[in-house]
Amino acid sequence: MTSSEELERLVNQCVKCGLCLPWCPIYQKMLMEEASPRGRVQLAKRFLHPKQGEKIRPSKALSEAFYTCTSCNACSIFCPSQIKPGEVIQEGREKIFSEGGVPEAVGAVKTNILKTTNAYGGKKEDRTSIYPPSVREKLGLRKKGGKADTLLFLGCVASYLDMRIIPSFIKIMDAARIQYHLLASDELCCGLPLYLMGDRETFSQNAAQVASLIRETGAKELVTPCAGCYKSFRKYYPEVVKMDIAVSHSTQYIQRLIEGKVIRLANKGQQKITYHDPCDLGRSFQIFEEPRAVLKAIVGNDLVEMEKNRVMARCCGGGGSMLALGPELAADMATLRVMDAAEVGAEIIVSGCSTCKDNLRKGVKAIPKEGRPKIKVMDITEVVADSIC
Repeated sequence: MTSSEELERLVNQCVKCGLCLPWCPIYQKMLMEEASPRGRVQLAKRFLHPKQGEKIRPSKALSEAFYTCTSCNACSIFCPSQIKPGEVIQEGREKIFSEGGVPEAVGAVKTNILKTTNAYGGKKEDRTSIYPPSVREKLGLRKKGGKADTLLFLGCVASYLDMRIIPSFIKIMDAARIQYHLLASDELCCGLPLYLMGDRETFSQNAAQVASLIRETGAKELVTPCAGCYKSFRKYYPEVVKMDIAVSHSTQYIQRLIEGKVIRLANKGQQKITYHDPCDLGRSFQIFEEPRAVLKAIVGNDLVEMEKNRVMARCCGGGGSMLALGPELAADMATLRVMDAAEVGAEIIVSGCSTCKDNLRKGVKAIPKEGRPKIKVMDITEVVADSIC
């Protein structure tokens, strides 16, 4: 948590140069000052540090200015004054939350997590009910105190909104003959939405519950295909709970399997594939080369790069609170990324984030049919699973 003194220094350090504007996906669509990192920093200057005797209540407009942020962190990377707008915005959200000003749609996500243990309000048992019978049976094999060293933490998005990521991931693990734990219907939301909405107390409580479940498995390594879960476990959990387990993202884990020749892949360099860097993996943890190494093992030189890639990758619009607060705007932002891929002749956009996959698919559909490129969106686990010999 940023100290009050450090926060005040950051907001006063902004020189209003506007160099953050080209990198903000929200601003690029809305073209409004309050929807820019620079604008939010100026709002924070008054809201978080009001003049003596001044009391500013979080109005609907002020609240939406802070919550319509994808938390992509591009502004922090490219700020010449080395301000961290993402941290300033997060502090603003925490104050808004503490004063009861959180937008209703964002608050509903917290209600879902507390009532149903997932962000979407689905039934607990539905974490596994959408899978094919063989996969569902495997997910029900959780045994406390088992001998498996690896725990697969699958995440809410892949469990409730996707039909292919989890079966693909399971296929990869089975092909590698690796024993693993699955929490199945006992799995809880990692709590990232709680953190991002500014509810640190509930996030901490949720993290303690999740960490307890993880410890019960006795696993030594946690692997997740969800970029958001990965960021939670690597960045935010250490602030509130002790995690005695190594954490890997599926892209890192799969690369190790390929390098160790544990799985064998057929070269399918027939369609041009481009990789979309998820903000929660790329800018947050510099996980750039692992997924590309995995894809090159499958398609070789048919892996093409979008102009904005790696640290400069364009956010697809699915992060932060956008999917709850402005799903149509999130899809509009995704259309820009889809067109980035189309411009380099890609036939498939691959990502290592279940949320990115979900929003990019919406972005494809949001493009009018007459101008819609023929392009498919896949998770990296699907591409690998389809290529296993």
